[in-house]
Amino acid sequence: MRDSKKDNDGTAKSLFLAALMIGSVMVGVLFSDIESERGNLAPIIESDVPDSILIGTVDTLEISLEDEDMSSLDIEITLDGNVLNIQPNATGIIIVDITEILVGTHALKMVVVDSLGQESRLSTTFTIHYPYEDPTVMIVDTNEVNIVRGDSATINGTLIHPNLETCDMSWSDGDVNDFTLNLPFSEGGEFSWGPSEIESNVTISIIATCGTWEDSSDIETVLVVVSEPIQGCTDSEANNYNTTATEDDGSCEYDEEPVQGCTDESADNFDSAATEDDGTCEYDNSNPDTGSSAWWSETLICDEDEVPIVDDYTTEENDNHKCDLSFVIEDGNITINTNGLPNHDFESTLGCCASAQSDTYTIPLTPIDDSDCNPSVSSDGCVMAPIRGTIAFTVTGVAIYGPEDGPGGDAVALEEGAYEQEEGEQQVDLGVCHGHSGPGGVYHYHADANCIHWHVEEGETMYDYNLDSQRTLSTHSKIVGFAFDGYSIYGYTGWNDEGDVVEMTSSYRLKDGADGSGGIDDYEYVQGLGTLDACNGISSATPDWPEGIYHYHTTMFNGEGGIGFPYFINCYAGELPSSDDGGDDDDPCAGHGETWGPGIGPPPDGCAGGPGGQSSEGGLIAIPWSSYPPNIGLIIISVLIMTGIYRFSRESAFDSNALDQADIVHEYHLTPKLA
Repeated sequence: MRDSKKDNDGTAKSLFLAALMIGSVMVGVLFSDIESERGNLAPIIESDVPDSILIGTVDTLEISLEDEDMSSLDIEITLDGNVLNIQPNATGIIIVDITEILVGTHALKMVVVDSLGQESRLSTTFTIHYPYEDPTVMIVDTNEVNIVRGDSATINGTLIHPNLETCDMSWSDGDVNDFTLNLPFSEGGEFSWGPSEIESNVTISIIATCGTWEDSSDIETVLVVVSEPIQGCTDSEANNYNTTATEDDGSCEYDEEPVQGCTDESADNFDSAATEDDGTCEYDNSNPDTGSSAWWSETLICDEDEVPIVDDYTTEENDNHKCDLSFVIEDGNITINTNGLPNHDFESTLGCCASAQSDTYTIPLTPIDDSDCNPSVSSDGCVMAPIRGTIAFTVTGVAIYGPEDGPGGDAVALEEGAYEQEEGEQQVDLGVCHGHSGPGGVYHYHADANCIHWHVEEGETMYDYNLDSQRTLSTHSKIVGFAFDGYSIYGYTGWNDEGDVVEMTSSYRLKDGADGSGGIDDYEYVQGLGTLDACNGISSATPDWPEGIYHYHTTMFNGEGGIGFPYFINCYAGELPSSDDGGDDDDPCAGHGETWGPGIGPPPDGCAGGPGGQSSEGGLIAIPWSSYPPNIGLIIISVLIMTGIYRFSRESAFDSNALDQADIVHEYHLTPKLA
């Protein structure tokens, strides 16, 4: 008999197992459906569309599409709103052709829906552009042109663009929007143009447009201002030429036609009536007879009855000075007696005031070269000219002094601004033509002196004397004076080897670091630096000696453009008159430079300064010692006395007018290079 309890347990187990198996199958089916639905995701869209595309560089855009079932996808692609019929390839790549679209900004959109209705979107923009070009730039010289009524206006300018062949220019004198008139320009972009016969103010507008890919423009406006013409003489050759006149009114006035002829007074065919040199001057081919009184009468000045009355500008009143000169020829020499006054108005300056002298100069009629002197090489062996006091005389009988002033510096370098005097030092000022008065009223030159041949015109004074006019003569200079060796001193111009007129220049220059305040010691001779030698002379032809002779020249510049020390002479190339020929043995003033003179001692009684009666420039006031050498007490007393005299003379002589004159800056001064 079966056990019923065991049977019931077995039935229950079987039913449980059956139910478990059915449940497992149902759970498996359920989970299978869930997993199936979880694996079907929305489509994936990827693209790398650039924001900016240079035209012609990109032909297509690529879009990548991914999905579990590509065949079930619903795809819609639009470009700028236009539907594109494009399908992905086997790898899911969609190719969008952009070769036909234009420059500008474009919108690309894509919508994809899968079988489950899942949607993916792409929306992007990109810009297609031309290559960059520089903008159009136009530049005009001025935006305002002033003309006289009826004249033409000229407008100049430049068009700037890398591709000028793409440019057009036009202009208008009306509406700026109506440019209908073409304006040409050069290959370089320059243009020059303007309307003619303009009667009233007008605004000209100019436009330029350039561009290879895209056009750019620039506009400029030019105002043409019209004024009424100024009537007057417009011919610059006329006497009444009006520089402001814009319209000739027929009022021009002219001088008479120039008289052609030889204007060189030294020429044989000199024409006093000629006003313009025609190059016909002729000269005697033989040297002059210097033993002839006629030649000396023609050369010297102030030996005639009619001489000019001149004034000392430093004094208040008109002085009525007159130069006076006479000469005697005997024993192979010429002796000149002179009152030492110039033939032109002058300034005595701080050494006020010039007075008539009684000077005598004797020089040989026929100079003889000093055999011990070779000035073309150096001044060694030559007799040196005194650094102070008289070294020569002018053809007017006025003393020519050495370069140094009373305090010991170079007076000319000081005058030309090379250096300044120290405080408390005796003041030195050169007047017109680099001349002034020294002790005893002796008028003398330190440089230049060419103004003796210059004549004032109506309305002029000696302050109108222009040194440059003497330096740039088109003819050989005249004789200015004579050195004591008998050789003549000419002005600034002479003849070179080719016969051309050139400025004669010194061969001396300042030493390194020097400025002229040390006097002659500040200079050195450099052979060949200028046209002249160590004595400031040269052997060549002159108008007076066409066969050639040694002679000196005045100089204001050296061969480098620096200051022209020694200005007249530095040494004597010829022999000086000897005592055997009459003079120094019996001359109470003999011994200048040996027993007395600058740096040695005071002159003997009655001797003002240098050889032949010339005065030395030791200062504004000369201290006349009665004996030599003086004792110290006498020196002190003399200094005290002369200081009082000096102060009194300054107060009495220098009135307001004198001081005003002393302060005048003379236009004849030059500014040579001093380095």
